[in-house]
Amino acid sequence: MDRFAMEFIGICFAVFYVYWIVAAFWVKRAVEKQSRRQRLLLVLAMSVAFLLIRRSGVFGTYADVILWGRTLALDVICDAMVLAGLIVVLWARAVLGSNWSGSVVFRENHELIERGPYGYVRHPIYSGVFLMILGTAILAGRVGGFVAFVVIFVGLWIKSRQEERLLTRHFPEAYENYRGRVKGLVPFVF
Repeated sequence: MDRFAMEFIGICFAVFYVYWIVAAFWVKRAVEKQSRRQRLLLVLAMSVAFLLIRRSGVFGTYADVILWGRTLALDVICDAMVLAGLIVVLWARAVLGSNWSGSVVFRENHELIERGPYGYVRHPIYSGVFLMILGTAILAGRVGGFVAFVVIFVGLWIKSRQEERLLTRHFPEAYENYRGRVKGLVPFVF
């Protein structure tokens, strides 16, 4: 089971990336985009996180400090977390449809989506990604994985704030009502 757990997580991330690439071909035309600087900062944060997850020597031996050993129960729980995160991400991406973008963008004929997972959290894609990365970090049991989780969390939280400002500008009343009803990243909590 030891090797299978990490391979399963790798498959989940591969499904995530393939779906993202394929689905990106069917989006509406962008009419407003975030600045190049904002996109660059997010890419930088994600790159740092990736290096931490890969246990690169760039960050010294602290990233490789092992916090706990793996067990069959831990493998199963972490795989379930990653799979649950993947399901949320795919569901949210499918519901968002042609309004989706990898960066902060307002699309032609943009819709404010409040159905599906968007009825539980305003940013379910980020919530699913957090769950996937947290499950991976727990399974790896290394400091670097948790530092990567924090870096990705902060990067996507900043991006979510940018998206919220954009949506508030374009849907002032509707988005404020939506924000009042639905939490940002964790259902019923935050």
